[in-house]
Amino acid sequence: MEPIEGITPDMLWNFAKVCVGLAALVILVYKVIDIARKEHDRKQLKERGPQNVLADEISKKIMAALEPRFQEIDRKLSTDKLRLDEHAQKMAMLGAKQDMIETGQKAICKGMMAMLDHEISGDSIDTLRQARKDINNYLIDKITGKEITA
Repeated sequence: MEPIEGITPDMLWNFAKVCVGLAALVILVYKVIDIARKEHDRKQLKERGPQNVLADEISKKIMAALEPRFQEIDRKLSTDKLRLDEHAQKMAMLGAKQDMIETGQKAICKGMMAMLDHEISGDSIDTLRQARKDINNYLIDKITGKEITA
């Protein structure tokens, strides 16, 4: 056969032999490392003793038996968290409504006091105007959420 651009069949065979040799070397190194690891693990197991091996096996079986219970507990906890978040949101809304009611009651009480003062003394017109403005602002705040200062 003729060489192709300077490559002879012998060169190709030598290249193939080198590749196979390198692959065999890599596999050999891998096997030696694997055997060394297994021997190391075996020695550690032997040093730990049979009680620890038995304890490990028992703990694995117990954890396998408890895993479904842990999952159930996690499910219940997530459900409870959702409910608590919902209740916290409702409590916040109730607190805001209570604050608005207290503001309205305060404005109404001021108006009543101004009317009583005017009725008793007859000259509390400025107080009546301020009370009317406070009640008006409260009613507008309640309806539109905006305060008017006029």
